[in-house]
Amino acid sequence: MKSLTGISKKVKHLQMKPFDFILIIILMIASFLPFLLLKGNQQPGQIAQLRVNSQVIKNFDLRKDQTYTYRDQAHDDINKIEVRDGQIAIVYANCGDQICVRKGYIGKTGQTIVCLPHRLVIEIMGTSDDKGKDKKDRIVDYQ
Repeated sequence: MKSLTGISKKVKHLQMKPFDFILIIILMIASFLPFLLLKGNQQPGQIAQLRVNSQVIKNFDLRKDQTYTYRDQAHDDINKIEVRDGQIAIVYANCGDQICVRKGYIGKTGQTIVCLPHRLVIEIMGTSDDKGKDKKDRIVDYQ
């Protein structure tokens, strides 16, 4: 019983003070601040770029509805890509995990769909005139 009373005495000394509560609230608000500030920066894109092994395969104009099937005969990779209403998605893939298909439609600048088993990346770009404008800020995809 001595050990339990010793623990309860120590717990009583660990009470929160008013300043602790204020500090916790401030830290919680600050943790959401980057999310709120960066969320509004995404603009609807006009071009989507399909890359496989970091090589550009095709550029899609998101203003035109279309479908495209990417096939890699060497690896038996198939990805069916659909552009609809200013957005793009992979609607079919013969890879095992299907993460790229579950991603759904994307349409804002900077958003990506990645199919790792097929080494395929679709990235929404800005307009055709600002291709090189923010090139230094882009993240280079895997090799």
